[in-house]
Amino acid sequence: MRMVFTEVMGAQERLEEAFPDDDIVMFDGPLDKDELVHEAQGASVLSVFIRTRVDKDVIDSLPELRMINTRSTGFDHIDAEHALEKGMAVTHVAEYGPHVVAEHAFCLLLACARDLVQADRSVKEDKRFDFHPFRGIELRDKVLGVLGTGRIGSEAIRIARGFGMKVMAFDMYPNEALAQEFAFSYHSLEEVLGSSDFVTVHLPLTDDTRGLIGREELQRMRKGSILINAARGAIVDEGALREALDGGHLRAAGVDVIANESDPGASPLISSERIIITPHIGFYTGEAVDRMLEHSIDIIRSFRSGDIKGRVPVEYVSPSKVR
Repeated sequence: MRMVFTEVMGAQERLEEAFPDDDIVMFDGPLDKDELVHEAQGASVLSVFIRTRVDKDVIDSLPELRMINTRSTGFDHIDAEHALEKGMAVTHVAEYGPHVVAEHAFCLLLACARDLVQADRSVKEDKRFDFHPFRGIELRDKVLGVLGTGRIGSEAIRIARGFGMKVMAFDMYPNEALAQEFAFSYHSLEEVLGSSDFVTVHLPLTDDTRGLIGREELQRMRKGSILINAARGAIVDEGALREALDGGHLRAAGVDVIANESDPGASPLISSERIIITPHIGFYTGEAVDRMLEHSIDIIRSFRSGDIKGRVPVEYVSPSKVR
């Protein structure tokens, strides 16, 4: 079987070991559309990561393709709906350790709450050792609004409880068992935004969530609150977020994602001193990358056996409208 892997991040030896009798083509980095169409001709399996886009044109140009696998939880870089319509299997790594992204979200949250980056720069660049400019805010007894209570959002709630925070949540598909376990309640998006000291975004990017947090929603947030986005950049209107920061409505923001990660200089967030930006590293630990790879190997083997694991959730391919 011919298989093409992009963005393998040093996993060539492990993939060769896992599929010794197959025709495997591997690339360290992402492929653009033309490269992907050329290299994946004749492939039955295409396994990608988040910077390789598999759109309708790519799918239509690969007539022998039977399964698209992404070694990530998010799959917005794949036209999953079109692939499914053509009878292909579309799979993802549903769980590689959701705690790792939630941990990074709290890393950003704490850094914003305690002016960590500015304080570090003050000491190192200005040679000042003065605490007065950096009066922070505490987490204990504050309200955390969690947008999206799937695997990662659930871990964020668990961490928040460890900090003694109160939790409110919004989700299109409420998990009442989770709410009972961690003693929180679900509310409308407007209620969560208006009642939270911190808001952390853990929604998938779909047609319904794209631009969900716009100018109106940001203005609904409490004055002086903090926004964290470790989900997908396009969920938040970056121009509106910059306005809310510059105007002083929000204290700060921390993001691990931006709308166009291939051209970060085009983002209006880049030049703001009130926002901390990391380059989509929330998932990126040695342990998590290893788990992603092993789960993907297992999924590809299940495809060969005919009992496919890891199919993308249909409700997020053609979602109902946000309630």
